[in-house]
Amino acid sequence: MALPVAIVGATPVSAALARLVREGSEFSLALAGDRSTADHVEQAVGARNLRVVDLGPDLRVPQIPCGFDESHARGKRIVALPSAAAMAAFVAAGALIEKGLLYGDRIAVYALGGPGSVALESAASDAGAELSWILEQRGAPPQRRVGVRVRGGEGMLALVQGELGSEDAQNEDLLRAALAFGPDWVRVCSKASGPDAARVAGTGIAEVSVAVDGFSEWILASCAVDPIFFPAHAALRALRQPA
Repeated sequence: MALPVAIVGATPVSAALARLVREGSEFSLALAGDRSTADHVEQAVGARNLRVVDLGPDLRVPQIPCGFDESHARGKRIVALPSAAAMAAFVAAGALIEKGLLYGDRIAVYALGGPGSVALESAASDAGAELSWILEQRGAPPQRRVGVRVRGGEGMLALVQGELGSEDAQNEDLLRAALAFGPDWVRVCSKASGPDAARVAGTGIAEVSVAVDGFSEWILASCAVDPIFFPAHAALRALRQPA
Protein backbone atom coordinates (compact mmCIF):
# COMPACT_ATOMS: atom_id res chain seq x y z
CA MET A 1 0.00 0.00 0.00
CA ALA A 2 1.34 3.41 -0.97
CA LEU A 3 2.19 5.72 1.91
CA PRO A 4 0.30 9.05 1.84
CA VAL A 5 2.37 12.23 1.48
CA ALA A 6 1.27 15.84 2.04
CA ILE A 7 3.28 18.56 0.27
CA VAL A 8 2.90 22.11 1.51
CA GLY A 9 4.46 25.05 -0.29
CA ALA A 10 4.27 26.64 -3.71
CA THR A 11 7.88 26.38 -4.92
CA PRO A 12 9.54 24.75 -7.93
CA VAL A 13 11.06 22.11 -5.64
CA SER A 14 7.71 21.20 -4.06
CA ALA A 15 6.18 20.98 -7.55
CA ALA A 16 8.99 18.65 -8.64
CA LEU A 17 8.52 16.57 -5.49
CA ALA A 18 4.77 16.28 -6.18
CA ARG A 19 5.55 15.10 -9.71
CA LEU A 20 7.93 12.41 -8.43
CA VAL A 21 5.34 11.22 -5.90
CA ARG A 22 2.66 10.97 -8.59
CA GLU A 23 4.97 9.08 -10.98
CA GLY A 24 6.04 6.48 -8.40
CA SER A 25 4.11 3.74 -6.64
CA GLU A 26 5.84 3.97 -3.26
CA PHE A 27 3.95 7.08 -2.10
CA SER A 28 0.60 8.69 -2.87
CA LEU A 29 -0.08 12.42 -2.85
CA ALA A 30 -2.75 12.86 -0.19
CA LEU A 31 -2.62 16.64 0.11
CA ALA A 32 -1.00 19.61 -1.62
CA GLY A 33 -1.23 23.16 -0.28
CA ASP A 34 0.42 26.51 -0.81
CA ARG A 35 1.50 27.34 2.73
CA SER A 36 1.88 26.07 6.28
CA THR A 37 2.39 27.48 9.78
CA ALA A 38 4.47 26.57 12.82
CA ASP A 39 1.29 25.17 14.41
CA HIS A 40 0.81 22.82 11.45
CA VAL A 41 4.36 21.52 11.84
CA GLU A 42 3.90 21.04 15.59
CA GLN A 43 0.64 19.14 15.02
CA ALA A 44 2.26 16.99 12.34
CA VAL A 45 5.21 16.08 14.58
CA GLY A 46 2.78 15.11 17.34
CA ALA A 47 0.89 12.76 15.07
CA ARG A 48 1.74 9.08 15.20
CA ASN A 49 4.07 7.60 12.57
CA LEU A 50 4.37 10.88 10.71
CA ARG A 51 7.58 12.43 9.39
CA VAL A 52 8.13 16.06 8.46
CA VAL A 53 10.83 16.91 5.89
CA ASP A 54 11.25 20.69 5.76
CA LEU A 55 12.66 22.10 2.51
CA GLY A 56 12.66 25.76 3.56
CA PRO A 57 15.29 27.82 5.40
CA ASP A 58 13.54 28.33 8.75
CA LEU A 59 14.53 25.02 10.40
CA ARG A 60 18.20 24.95 9.36
CA VAL A 61 19.24 25.43 12.96
CA PRO A 62 21.34 23.34 15.40
CA GLN A 63 18.24 22.04 17.21
CA ILE A 64 16.79 20.39 14.08
CA PRO A 65 18.52 17.34 12.53
CA CYS A 66 19.76 17.70 8.97
CA GLY A 67 18.16 15.03 6.76
CA PHE A 68 20.85 15.11 4.06
CA ASP A 69 22.10 12.67 3.10
CA GLU A 70 19.15 10.35 3.64
CA SER A 71 20.95 8.11 6.15
CA HIS A 72 20.77 10.97 8.65
CA ALA A 73 16.96 11.04 8.42
CA ARG A 74 16.70 7.51 9.79
CA GLY A 75 14.90 7.46 13.14
CA LYS A 76 14.03 11.18 13.03
CA ARG A 77 10.47 12.50 13.17
CA ILE A 78 11.36 15.93 11.79
CA VAL A 79 14.36 16.86 9.64
CA ALA A 80 15.37 19.88 7.60
CA LEU A 81 17.08 19.80 4.22
CA PRO A 82 19.74 22.29 3.07
CA SER A 83 19.43 24.36 -0.08
CA ALA A 84 20.53 22.89 -3.40
CA ALA A 85 23.69 25.03 -3.26
CA ALA A 86 24.64 23.73 0.19
CA MET A 87 23.85 20.13 -0.81
CA ALA A 88 26.12 20.46 -3.85
CA ALA A 89 28.88 22.01 -1.74
CA PHE A 90 28.69 19.16 0.77
CA VAL A 91 28.70 16.49 -1.94
CA ALA A 92 31.74 18.20 -3.49
CA ALA A 93 33.81 18.54 -0.33
CA GLY A 94 32.15 16.86 2.65
CA ALA A 95 33.97 13.53 2.34
CA LEU A 96 37.29 15.30 1.82
CA ILE A 97 36.78 17.40 4.95
CA GLU A 98 35.61 14.46 7.07
CA LYS A 99 38.62 12.37 6.01
CA GLY A 100 41.05 15.19 6.83
CA LEU A 101 42.09 15.67 3.19
CA LEU A 102 40.69 19.20 2.97
CA TYR A 103 41.21 21.67 5.83
CA GLY A 104 37.66 22.56 6.77
CA ASP A 105 38.09 25.84 8.62
CA ARG A 106 39.30 28.18 5.88
CA ILE A 107 37.35 27.38 2.74
CA ALA A 108 35.38 29.38 0.21
CA VAL A 109 32.09 28.09 -1.23
CA TYR A 110 31.02 29.37 -4.65
CA ALA A 111 27.49 28.51 -5.78
CA LEU A 112 26.68 29.26 -9.42
CA GLY A 113 23.38 28.74 -11.16
CA GLY A 114 19.73 29.59 -11.44
CA PRO A 115 17.68 31.28 -14.16
CA GLY A 116 18.39 34.77 -15.39
CA SER A 117 21.44 36.75 -16.42
CA VAL A 118 24.81 36.22 -14.78
CA ALA A 119 25.13 38.43 -11.67
CA LEU A 120 26.78 38.45 -8.26
CA GLU A 121 23.76 37.70 -6.11
CA SER A 122 25.45 37.68 -2.71
CA ALA A 123 29.02 38.12 -1.56
CA ALA A 124 28.07 36.55 1.79
CA SER A 125 25.85 33.70 0.68
CA ASP A 126 24.09 31.39 3.12
CA ALA A 127 25.70 28.41 1.36
CA GLY A 128 28.81 28.71 3.55
CA ALA A 129 26.75 28.90 6.75
CA GLU A 130 24.60 25.97 5.66
CA LEU A 131 27.68 23.88 4.91
CA SER A 132 28.84 24.60 8.47
CA TRP A 133 25.42 23.48 9.75
CA ILE A 134 25.64 20.17 7.84
CA LEU A 135 29.18 19.47 9.10
CA GLU A 136 28.39 20.46 12.70
CA GLN A 137 25.46 18.02 12.64
CA ARG A 138 28.13 15.38 11.98
CA GLY A 139 30.27 16.41 14.92
CA ALA A 140 32.57 19.03 13.39
CA PRO A 141 33.50 21.96 15.66
CA PRO A 142 31.76 25.30 14.97
CA GLN A 143 33.65 27.11 12.22
CA ARG A 144 33.16 30.03 9.86
CA ARG A 145 33.21 29.71 6.10
CA VAL A 146 32.65 32.28 3.39
CA GLY A 147 30.09 31.69 0.65
CA VAL A 148 29.57 33.48 -2.68
CA ARG A 149 26.42 33.14 -4.80
CA VAL A 150 26.48 33.85 -8.53
CA ARG A 151 23.14 33.78 -10.36
CA GLY A 152 22.77 32.93 -14.03
CA GLY A 153 22.45 29.93 -16.30
CA GLU A 154 20.58 26.68 -15.90
CA GLY A 155 21.56 24.08 -13.31
CA MET A 156 23.68 24.43 -10.18
CA LEU A 157 27.45 24.22 -9.84
CA ALA A 158 29.16 24.42 -6.44
CA LEU A 159 32.90 25.01 -6.07
CA VAL A 160 34.67 24.56 -2.75
CA GLN A 161 38.24 25.81 -2.47
CA GLY A 162 40.51 25.28 0.52
CA GLU A 163 43.87 24.20 1.86
CA LEU A 164 45.25 20.65 1.88
CA GLY A 165 44.31 18.91 5.11
CA SER A 166 47.31 16.57 5.02
CA GLU A 167 50.25 15.56 2.82
CA ASP A 168 48.18 12.63 1.56
CA ALA A 169 45.81 15.15 -0.02
CA GLN A 170 48.37 15.83 -2.77
CA ASN A 171 47.40 12.44 -4.26
CA GLU A 172 44.52 13.14 -6.64
CA ASP A 173 43.66 9.43 -6.89
CA LEU A 174 43.17 9.35 -3.11
CA LEU A 175 40.92 12.40 -3.31
CA ARG A 176 38.85 10.82 -6.08
CA ALA A 177 38.54 7.60 -4.08
CA ALA A 178 37.22 9.61 -1.13
CA LEU A 179 34.52 11.12 -3.34
CA ALA A 180 33.59 7.74 -4.82
CA PHE A 181 33.03 6.16 -1.39
CA GLY A 182 29.44 7.33 -1.02
CA PRO A 183 25.82 6.92 -2.14
CA ASP A 184 25.02 5.56 -5.58
CA TRP A 185 23.56 8.90 -6.64
CA VAL A 186 27.05 10.46 -6.60
CA ARG A 187 29.04 10.11 -9.85
CA VAL A 188 32.75 10.94 -9.98
CA CYS A 189 33.75 12.46 -13.31
CA SER A 190 36.63 11.04 -15.31
CA LYS A 191 39.94 12.85 -15.03
CA ALA A 192 39.41 14.31 -18.48
CA SER A 193 36.09 15.99 -17.61
CA GLY A 194 34.38 18.04 -14.93
CA PRO A 195 30.82 18.27 -13.58
CA ASP A 196 28.22 19.39 -16.11
CA ALA A 197 24.76 20.48 -14.97
CA ALA A 198 23.33 19.59 -18.39
CA ARG A 199 24.10 15.90 -17.82
CA VAL A 200 22.21 15.76 -14.51
CA ALA A 201 19.23 17.92 -15.52
CA GLY A 202 15.93 16.52 -14.29
CA THR A 203 17.59 13.88 -12.08
CA GLY A 204 18.66 13.28 -8.50
CA ILE A 205 22.26 12.59 -9.58
CA ALA A 206 25.25 14.67 -8.44
CA GLU A 207 28.40 14.86 -10.58
CA VAL A 208 31.61 15.56 -8.65
CA SER A 209 35.26 16.19 -9.40
CA VAL A 210 38.38 17.35 -7.57
CA ALA A 211 41.67 19.01 -8.54
CA VAL A 212 44.76 19.59 -6.41
CA ASP A 213 47.73 21.91 -6.75
CA GLY A 214 50.52 20.60 -4.55
CA PHE A 215 52.69 23.71 -5.05
CA SER A 216 50.10 26.20 -3.79
CA GLU A 217 48.62 23.55 -1.44
CA TRP A 218 45.01 24.10 -2.39
CA ILE A 219 42.17 21.83 -3.46
CA LEU A 220 39.21 22.70 -5.69
CA ALA A 221 36.24 20.35 -5.30
CA SER A 222 33.20 20.74 -7.55
CA CYS A 223 29.69 19.35 -7.87
CA ALA A 224 26.86 19.84 -10.39
CA VAL A 225 23.20 19.16 -9.56
CA ASP A 226 19.76 20.08 -10.80
CA PRO A 227 18.67 22.80 -8.31
CA ILE A 228 15.03 21.73 -8.52
CA PHE A 229 14.99 17.95 -8.92
CA PHE A 230 18.03 17.17 -6.75
CA PRO A 231 16.38 18.55 -3.57
CA ALA A 232 13.11 16.83 -4.54
CA HIS A 233 14.88 13.46 -4.84
CA ALA A 234 16.69 14.16 -1.56
CA ALA A 235 13.34 14.72 0.13
CA LEU A 236 12.03 11.41 -1.23
CA ARG A 237 15.11 9.58 0.01
CA ALA A 238 14.61 11.10 3.45
CA LEU A 239 10.97 10.05 3.46
CA ARG A 240 11.95 6.45 2.73
CA GLN A 241 13.98 6.18 5.94
CA PRO A 242 12.22 4.59 8.93
CA ALA A 243 11.14 7.19 11.49
